Amino acid sequence: MKKTLTILFLALSAAMTINADPILVPVGPIVNPSDGNGEHQRSPILVPVLYIDGYTLTAGDNTIGSTIRLLDANDNVVFSTYVSIEGDIELPATLSGTYTIEVVFDNITFAGEIGL
Repeated sequence: MKKTLTILFLALSAAMTINADPILVPVGPIVNPSDGNGEHQRSPILVPVLYIDGYTLTAGDNTIGSTIRLLDANDNVVFSTYVSIEGDIELPATLSGTYTIEVVFDNITFAGEIGL
């Protein structure tokens, strides 16, 4: 029985690593400048979940209502889109290299890095 469970565990582990094509894009919060009264607005918000597979960016439901931007090494916005539904976002195939990705809500920005 122990041998059977070990074999089953190894088979499931191998299957999960073989089918792991999309890559999680790690992003962290950056608080946007204050709204003018010297205080930052605070509200609980989940960290956006993004996966990238080639030039397809998959946005989770907690990105709805945000704007996703890609910035080049000179902080120029090279791509921007408003996220209105959960799902896939096709990035321009003309882009290549490393970019800063920002997920911008009203009072907070999440930023990370992706390679295309």
